[in-house]
Amino acid sequence: MDTFVATPSFNKKDLEGSTLVLPTVSIGNVPQLTCDLIIHTLHLDRVGFLDDDSVLPVAGAREETGGIGVSVPIEVFQSSDHKWTVVQQRAPTEKGKKQQFLENIREFVKVHKFSQVVLLTSIDASRRIDAQINSVPFRVLGTGKSQLSEHAISLGVPQLEQVDESEEKEKESVIPSLPGSGLARHLFRKFKESGIPATILSMFALEGDNVSDSIAFVNFVNTILELKSNKDASGSWTPPKSWEYLFGTPYNAELYQ
Repeated sequence: MDTFVATPSFNKKDLEGSTLVLPTVSIGNVPQLTCDLIIHTLHLDRVGFLDDDSVLPVAGAREETGGIGVSVPIEVFQSSDHKWTVVQQRAPTEKGKKQQFLENIREFVKVHKFSQVVLLTSIDASRRIDAQINSVPFRVLGTGKSQLSEHAISLGVPQLEQVDESEEKEKESVIPSLPGSGLARHLFRKFKESGIPATILSMFALEGDNVSDSIAFVNFVNTILELKSNKDASGSWTPPKSWEYLFGTPYNAELYQ
């Protein structure tokens, strides 16, 4: 079912034809951090949320200036020209509800007729093969209908390599392995089976302080999608205020004197 709930002032028809940027909960939360940078740098408007009970419930303060209410697990943002729609997912799916989540996302994409889906994901860097270690940390993978993946490859971005898996995994599909990427592979398969143009943009990463990874990733994503105008492309990205507390508040030095 369609789980999208629009804000009172938003017309759902404005989703049609836009490009959906969809992060997956994956290693280091690099996609979520990247979407933070996109949302706050481009000043995207919060246009609604996905009311999906397959995702763990969380709530927090809103970060927009003058924002009323609370932040919820999956929120939807859009650019003023309606060209870009960005989802921000702040919580993982509940155990046993993966299929429900996958179906709900596919239905959201189909009902609102997005022109294409760009899946942002991070992949476990410790699982790289030799060819990946000796290369750039970015990879692309597209469905047969994805012109975006062809564009990325023309810019020199390597296509995600096929890595040998167990016999059981090999029977599952010919989609390359994406260790540490959460549900990215399953979402990609759903889109591919439904004939939805989809592209995976990925980065190899490890758990830790992933701020620098997200900056590198958002620059890569911007190179492919051209989110920012050419004159602004080399400029800095604006993080949300919550990034000041990624590792908690500073300790009081007076306690140790």
